Amino acid sequence: WNTLPPMPTARYNHSSIYHNHHLYVVGGYDGIDLNSVEALDMRNLQWNHLPPLPREVVLLYLAIVLDNLFVLGGCCDEWVADVHEFDSTQQTWRQRSLMPEICGGGAAVSFDDHVYVVGGWNRSCMRFNPRNNTWTSLQRPQFSHYFGPSLVLNGNIVVFGGLNNDSIEEYSPLTDSWSTWTLKMPNKSPGWKFAVKMDS
Repeated sequence: WNTLPPMPTARYNHSSIYHNHHLYVVGGYDGIDLNSVEALDMRNLQWNHLPPLPREVVLLYLAIVLDNLFVLGGCCDEWVADVHEFDSTQQTWRQRSLMPEICGGGAAVSFDDHVYVVGGWNRSCMRFNPRNNTWTSLQRPQFSHYFGPSLVLNGNIVVFGGLNNDSIEEYSPLTDSWSTWTLKMPNKSPGWKFAVKMDS
């Protein structure tokens, strides 16, 4: 393990994502809900403050598409369907179309220049096209994956476990269908689980 420079703002219930030599830390809570955005440049280990989000939010979802950062959903006293895009060239935020439904405790992944929001307490599965600012509602998973993490694996989207759930489900964007793995999580998580895809 290596120790990196501490975040300028202490926080929890935030989200983070790595892209193009930068680690982005967005939103969260430090006694109050935060709208601050900070990025660690891994080349020189310097933190930079980016323009704040248009609103404070915790437990949000992040995705990168076409080098832009997308902030989706999250909680501001209650779960919201907001979507904001950070233009990495202009260094500005803009609001995009709302998600067609609120997805509490879900996850987001980027695949094929789209953002997918999946899982959550209401078994969401929806796709956002940033080019034309439209959402498409897709086939729902069989199980609720409340705070179940998700990743892209071999061209499909996999959602793992969640609160009181040990199932693993895989979504095919090609056929708009779900399948359930015979493999299960080691236990039914009472909270969070995390998954990371490592490139070989």
